Amino acid sequence: MSTSYQGFAYLYDQFMDNIPYDEWSRYLLSLFADYRISTGTLLELGCGTGTLTKLMAQAGYEIIGIDNSVDMLSLAANKLSDQPHVELILQNMQELDCGDMIFDGVYCLCDSLNYLLNINDVADTFAGVKQYLRKNGIFIFDLKTRYFYQEVLGDQVFCDHQEQGSYIWENSFFDEEDINQYDLTFFSKLENGFYEKFCETHHQKAYDLTEMIDLLHAAGLEYVTAYDAFTKAPPSAESERIYIIARNGDTI
Repeated sequence: MSTSYQGFAYLYDQFMDNIPYDEWSRYLLSLFADYRISTGTLLELGCGTGTLTKLMAQAGYEIIGIDNSVDMLSLAANKLSDQPHVELILQNMQELDCGDMIFDGVYCLCDSLNYLLNINDVADTFAGVKQYLRKNGIFIFDLKTRYFYQEVLGDQVFCDHQEQGSYIWENSFFDEEDINQYDLTFFSKLENGFYEKFCETHHQKAYDLTEMIDLLHAAGLEYVTAYDAFTKAPPSAESERIYIIARNGDTI
């Protein structure tokens, strides 16, 4: 099982500064707009430090964000303190409990679903989405692909050094289990000029689109389409990330 983001949470935004969140949010907004969900209440699964949450709130949505990392949510709470229409909840996405709330849309991005290593956990997550998504509400999630893990990351080592810290990322992909392992060693600069060392290991699992379609149908959700990330083109054998769109076609 992957560790939750702990020490790395406090360096996450610094080292993930290459992620074009503005572009990602515009793409997500365009997808919801395609299904006439331009306002309303959205549920974000795996909200992390809240960067995407804030952009979606600024676009006019009310947002409930859930994450299973206390440290990530602590950072998100500070970042979102000026957003009155955002609520954050400490929760596992596969144990979704939103009371009597019903959402116009649900999204789960930044490969959060890849962190579910057991297919039963994915099934439980989809069942929860089904329970809290209104009739004709839209569920959007992304996945890193097996191609990305095998051919782009592979068994490489990545390093980065910035003012507030450094990291060494050792990557391994295990074909038989479809599991990608990240061994992270990072050094956080303290006020006295010394560095504190942290080590974390994270795992992600590669899933096929056909598996996701079967699980969506088993949960009572309608598979709508899949795109090569940030386009409206179908996925290809060399897609590194795909977006999947599903609908709750039943009455609630």
